[in-house]
Parts: sequence; structure tokens; C-alpha cells
Amino acid sequence: MQNKVKDFNEIKDYEQMPAHARLLDIQSELGELAKEYLKSSNYGAEDFKLSVEFKEEFGDVLYSILSLADELGINSEECLDVVLAKMKKRMEEKGNFGSGR
Repeated sequence: MQNKVKDFNEIKDYEQMPAHARLLDIQSELGELAKEYLKSSNYGAEDFKLSVEFKEEFGDVLYSILSLADELGINSEECLDVVLAKMKKRMEEKGNFGSGR
């Protein structure tokens, strides 16, 4: 997925955004995703219903995160592998994913 985002950004010749701006963009997109969750659950009064709008906002978050990874030279798949191993270890040792912080 990260290569798909990188190729898209290069083909479209988008200007590279500095990391701090990408982080703010991720925060903004997460807020929009949360808003769609609230709307899709009638602000928590009903069970969540997956909507087209929620999927689109999820895609925006994913795009923004993968763009940040590319901008910083981070291999997102390697990061995911490290986190999954960490979470597996926590679950085996403590029975949950919590960091204890």
C-alpha cells in the first residue's frame, strides 16, 4: 500500500508536505473519521453502521499515514510487524495489549 501511495504522489507531482504538516493532516483526518463514526451510530445511541462516508474517511486517514511514512523514509510494513510482535508478547505475558503506562 505504501508504494501505491508513493507512486500516486509522484505521478501527480504533488509537493512533498513537511512532516509537521502531515501530522496535522492526520489529526484532522482522524477527527473527520470520528465524526463519521458518531453520525453512523447516531452519536452512540445506536449500533455503528458502516457507511460509504466512513470508508472514505478511513481511506483518507490511511493515505495520510502512508504519505507520512514515505516522507520520513519509514517502511510501514516493518513498523507493523514490530508492533504486532510487541502486542503478541504483551497478550501472552499479561493477557491484554496495554502498555502499562
